[in-house]
Amino acid sequence: MSFPAFPRHLALLALAAALNACGGGSGSSSPTADTTAATTVIGTTPDTTGTIAIAGVAQAVKLPGGAALAGMGDAMVVGDHIVVRSFSDSSITVNGNKVHPRTRLSVLDQNGTLVSSTDYGFTLAAGYTGEWQMLASPDGFVMVQSGPGTRLLHFDAQAKLVGEPLELYPAVAATSTTELASAESSGAVDGNGFWLATTFSLLPITEKTQYILKLCKFDFNGRQLTPPLQISTQAVHPHIAASGSAVLAAWLEGGGAMVAMWPKGLGAPVLRSLGTSGAQPYPIVLDTNGKLGVLWNGKATLTSPGGVMGVAIDKNGVAVLPADRIDLGKETLSSHWPGNGRMAEVDARVYKGSLLLADVAVGAYSPGDPVGDVMVLADYGVGTAALSSQKELIFRIKMTGTGSVLGSYPVMRQMLFADHATLLFGDENHLEAVRVTRN
Repeated sequence: MSFPAFPRHLALLALAAALNACGGGSGSSSPTADTTAATTVIGTTPDTTGTIAIAGVAQAVKLPGGAALAGMGDAMVVGDHIVVRSFSDSSITVNGNKVHPRTRLSVLDQNGTLVSSTDYGFTLAAGYTGEWQMLASPDGFVMVQSGPGTRLLHFDAQAKLVGEPLELYPAVAATSTTELASAESSGAVDGNGFWLATTFSLLPITEKTQYILKLCKFDFNGRQLTPPLQISTQAVHPHIAASGSAVLAAWLEGGGAMVAMWPKGLGAPVLRSLGTSGAQPYPIVLDTNGKLGVLWNGKATLTSPGGVMGVAIDKNGVAVLPADRIDLGKETLSSHWPGNGRMAEVDARVYKGSLLLADVAVGAYSPGDPVGDVMVLADYGVGTAALSSQKELIFRIKMTGTGSVLGSYPVMRQMLFADHATLLFGDENHLEAVRVTRN
């Protein structure tokens, strides 16, 4: 799960370390790098009951011919390896600009070394340059269009296309003015299938268009397991999470944030507004027993610096807060992150009872240092209280070397395995991988 970033609060550091990120090397050869390392405690004393550590040097992920694997849009663990979705070599021209679809699927091993890569170009959907969602399936994974259209594609565990595409909802002709056309979708796997929250509207799209939001559960063959349930008549930017048969959808409606919660066994959803000051809400799974939460980017005000916000949601869709805390703007998870976040997406994962966030902050690594990009890994406990009051462990990584230069659209993804995580970070020009361990 990931979400757009806004500026963060400049605060004390909890733990600091230096990393040299290098370029060079190919998918089948060992990278070379110059390594500098230092450990400095700045500000508060580090939490000695847990650690996050970089176990090695970052290596560039390159294609067999030596070209960089660029423009990572998403990545997921499939079995004992990683599948990355990134820029294709194919392109079309839109408004005078060359646009590449993110339809190259590359298989990496657990440490981020390239194993194979397939460039599907526009063969998955002619002319489509929107995003795709990758969802785990019993025999590999599926991809579903998350822009206009709801095409479903199957891939095996080695990222090879299997079978023919399926349309989850009928495609609507661009000339139609009477049929509802799908606009935006978000999916979440839940047991024997996946939930899909989708907005629909009449064509053509204008500034007055209103979008209906429907939720439906599909099996992995595209068959509807529930009828499409309409939950809003003016929703945009839907997102969804599911855990233990509980489902949480979130969207923007009339300039505010809304959530709809389906606890296990409840016949009808509970709808609530959420005080995010108009920021996009992003549902997230907090455990495997149906506990869910919402993250969003807090906007800076005269009294609050903003930052990454988050709350747990109870079975009635109500935010879990301490008794003396009524302002959701105080639910800041990033109060100990330094600098201003500039990543287009913040990565959020849940693993072994912790909420794991990854971001790029722009600030000074140590007092007096020049301002630059600093990677942040932050782990938060998940208990019965508000997320911001849980135990946290912050780890900051100073990036040096050729691979550390991040372009206009930096991206990070944490790939979690039983004994380690592989951190993928890069931008529109390259991708780096480094092993991370936690105790």
